[in-house]
Amino acid sequence: MPIISSHDIFLYGGNQNDIVLRPLCDDDLPLLCRWNADPEVVYWSDTGNAETFREEEIRSMYAAISANALCFLAEVDGRPIGDFSIQSMNIPKISAQYPQMDVRRIEATIGEKTMWGQGIGTAIPGMLIDYAFYGEHADILYGITADYNIRSQKMFLRQGFHLTAEAEVGEDSLRAKKESYYMLTRRQFAERKRGSTMPKDCFDIPLCDLQPTQLYISKGKLRLIQEWFRPEDRTNFDPLPVFRLDDKILMLDGHTRAVAACLAGWNTIPVYWDTEEFDVRPYVVDVRWCAAEGIRTPADLTGRIVSHKDYERLWRRRCMEMALE
Repeated sequence: MPIISSHDIFLYGGNQNDIVLRPLCDDDLPLLCRWNADPEVVYWSDTGNAETFREEEIRSMYAAISANALCFLAEVDGRPIGDFSIQSMNIPKISAQYPQMDVRRIEATIGEKTMWGQGIGTAIPGMLIDYAFYGEHADILYGITADYNIRSQKMFLRQGFHLTAEAEVGEDSLRAKKESYYMLTRRQFAERKRGSTMPKDCFDIPLCDLQPTQLYISKGKLRLIQEWFRPEDRTNFDPLPVFRLDDKILMLDGHTRAVAACLAGWNTIPVYWDTEEFDVRPYVVDVRWCAAEGIRTPADLTGRIVSHKDYERLWRRRCMEMALE
């Protein structure tokens, strides 16, 4: 019988690096044991009274964690670098504050010390946060860190979390005197994804004149947009960035918003010309993919709405593999 309870979710991301979060499994136990036998790694990943963990402790710990969590092994450019998880909230005093709500927490350990300070500790939590809200439909997400772990505190703040409480730790703690509790709600996450600035020179364009550059729509993303989208109030709609390529007007972003507008019966949508310099080559490939699958307008995407788990597999993975070619 497996020690680690696994799952079938893969997450894909990264800009400078190829990042894959794959299901943690028993084959990863030697890595987990090596990382957790290093006092320097444990110093940053554990706030309790352990300096290191023995193999039997690791096996027991991950068996317990994985029973109520999605545990991932992070690979950067094909190299395993740490373990990460989205856990059901296991602190009763926090859960009790939010009856009937889905409260989760994220945990992170970068075991390969050569990867510290490379920005990975921000990129991977961002992928977990996206999946917690898009894929798991969590209501609230927590991050808990020790008072001395300034790097983790800054990471949570960069991701939009806010400090909501601090608690004294037990006298047997070797390091921490307090734990800091950072929180991000689904509404805060949605607002953060929307952005805070309104582009100038917006104008309306028929939806049928826009060429998508995406093959699938995440049901989780669409659900989150529909929580704030009010079809009768166009002033509350975030305009889409577009770019002219030959005889086509390409959508650079906002495909989910466009599909929400289609489903609401809109015929036109607010857009703005994106004047920033960027590499147009990936979009040329995207348009070729769309042409091959008959996707010529946002309306064609209304039949390609998939779960966020499948969106990661069908679209995010494909984009990542294109970038590696």
